[in-house]
Amino acid sequence: MYTQFKVLTRIVICTLVMSLSACGGSGGSDTGAMQQNTSNQATQPFMPGERFQLDAIASGYTGVSYPLKIYLPQNRVANKTYPVIYALDAEWRFDTIADSLDDNKMEVILVGVENYADDNYKHREDYSQWPLARDYFDFINKELAPSIEARYPVNQSDRTIMGHSNTGLFVGLVLLMDDPHQPFFHRHVSFDGSFWAHPETTLQLIDDRRAQSQALKSRTILVGANGSIGNVLYVREFDALLEGANFAQLDLIYLEYKQDHIPVVAHSVDEVLRALYRD
Repeated sequence: MYTQFKVLTRIVICTLVMSLSACGGSGGSDTGAMQQNTSNQATQPFMPGERFQLDAIASGYTGVSYPLKIYLPQNRVANKTYPVIYALDAEWRFDTIADSLDDNKMEVILVGVENYADDNYKHREDYSQWPLARDYFDFINKELAPSIEARYPVNQSDRTIMGHSNTGLFVGLVLLMDDPHQPFFHRHVSFDGSFWAHPETTLQLIDDRRAQSQALKSRTILVGANGSIGNVLYVREFDALLEGANFAQLDLIYLEYKQDHIPVVAHSVDEVLRALYRD
């Protein structure tokens, strides 16, 4: 029954996305994500975004210096701000996401956060899990974002955080640990998150968040990989827990693919981005 419901949900989402694409976007949306058909843009057609390597940023919360990348819409307009995606694991995922933004003609700023490459990326694993995830979140919203948003035209009411595997788990934790009344992030994308890491702790975090407020305003996309290697059972479980919590204002989208854990990101990213900015 669960699989049939989710498949039906995905079909409905895909139908909405295809309808939106056929109509040329949402027209009145102020997200700035999907290219609009205006006279100004008719004279300046969409051009692929610009990609830069930025100086690394040192964190007082984690004690680590993180290399950064950024993608900027080339068609930037004076005094206009743009949605932003903070993408983790940028050494592996940045170009995949940036290519998709180009292919889908989306005017979005993409900030890529690379990992601290210690032995076996242990730091990445530790800081994606509770409780050290709190320090990593403090680095992102108190150190990284203020530095980026002081220099680039970011729409601070339209921030997305995106991660895969361990950092996909972290994205789920960010959803639960963010400020209930003034959340820093408004959209969350988790690709095949490692929700097997501490299921009891995650359940407690959901209960604690529910006790703080019944409202959880976010468009959250969970992607499960059900190939021979993947976290799909744990992603389904996390999705079911969020559904069961019945949060108000949570726009929860579940997508599942017959893909393995690593290739699921490249396979799904186009559909994910269109669903993320479909309104």
